[in-house]
Amino acid sequence: MNFTYKSFPGQVHFGAGKLKELPHLLKNYLSDPNDKVLVLAEARVQPQVDALVEALGRESVHHFDKVIQHVPQTLVAEALTVANHLQPKVMLSIGGGSSVGLAKALALENRLPIIAVPTTFAGSEQTNIWGISNETGKTTGRNDVVLPQVVIYDPALTQTMPQRLAVMSAMNAMAHLMEAVYSPTGNPVTRNQALLGMQTLKSGLENIAQQKSFTPAANEQILFGAYLAGRALCEVTMALHHKAAHVLGGSFGMQHAEVHTVLQTYVLAYQWPHLSAEVQQDFVKVWGENPPLGLKNLAANAGAPTTLEEIGFDQADIGKAVRIMLANPYPNPAPLVESQLLVMLEKAFEGRV
Repeated sequence: MNFTYKSFPGQVHFGAGKLKELPHLLKNYLSDPNDKVLVLAEARVQPQVDALVEALGRESVHHFDKVIQHVPQTLVAEALTVANHLQPKVMLSIGGGSSVGLAKALALENRLPIIAVPTTFAGSEQTNIWGISNETGKTTGRNDVVLPQVVIYDPALTQTMPQRLAVMSAMNAMAHLMEAVYSPTGNPVTRNQALLGMQTLKSGLENIAQQKSFTPAANEQILFGAYLAGRALCEVTMALHHKAAHVLGGSFGMQHAEVHTVLQTYVLAYQWPHLSAEVQQDFVKVWGENPPLGLKNLAANAGAPTTLEEIGFDQADIGKAVRIMLANPYPNPAPLVESQLLVMLEKAFEGRV
C-alpha cells in the first residue's frame, strides 16, 4: 500500500441510447455556424454519420472514410492534408482501434480534441497511446494530447459485431487486463480494476459460449470490461504480450485482434514462473488452477482461434519475429531470452500449453 497513481481526465457516457447525446456533446466545440467536425470512420457507419449531418447540418460535418489497420504513415499524411484544408474544431472517431488510431495520429500534429465512439472492444479510446506504421514496422508512443476528451459507449453499436469478431475483440481487451495485473508500474487501484475487467470479460465470453450467440447481456458485459481494459492500458505499462502482438501485427501484417487472442495463453505461460505467489493467486481465482489453459479454453469455446497457424502466421518467420521483439529492451516479469521466446512462439504456432 505504497504507490503512485495517475488518473487520466476524460468523460465517459456509458449505456443504451447514449449515442443520442453525441450532437449535444459536439456542439460544445462548435461556437460558430462555420465550425466543422472531422469524422474519421469507415463507410460502414454511414447511418451514424447521416444522423449527425441531420442534427448539425451538412456543412458542419466532413466524413473521411479511409481507415486502415495499423495506421499507415501514408494514410496519416492524406488525412492530415484534408484536416489542414478543413480546419475543424474537433475530430470524431467512430469505429474500432484503427479509427481512433487515425484520429490520434492527426492530433499529434494538429492538437485537436477527440471524441471517440467505439464500435468494437479495442479500448484504444481510453489511452494516450498512439501508433503509426510504415514499411519498416510500427512506431508507438505516449502523449496526453491524443487522449480522447469524451468517449461514448453505446451497446447498440457493438451489438452488430459478428460473433467471431466480438470474441476476438474481447480477447484483445483481456490481454491488456492480463498484463495490467502483473505490470511493474501497477498499483492496488489498477490491479483491482484489471481483475474486475478480466472477470467481467470472462463472464461475457462464457455467455457467448453457452448461448452459442452474441447476446445483449454478453455485449454489455464485454463493453464494460473493454472500457476497464482501455483504462488499464493507459494507466500502466504493458510488457511481453503487447510487444509481441505489435511485432506480429506491424511487421508481419497479422490481424491485430487475432494475434492478441492467440498469444496471451502462451505469454502468460512464459511469465508464470516469474510472477509472485500473490499475483499467481489472482489469476487462479479468475481462471482456475491452470490460468493459461483457462484462457485458451475460453477462447476456443467462444469460437476464436488459439494457434498462430490458424491465423496464417508463417512458422518460418518465428526467428525474425523474436529478433524484432528483442531489439528494444523493455521491463518484463520474466527474463527475455531468445531461445525461450523461440519456444514460446513455436508453442503458440502448434497450440501446446
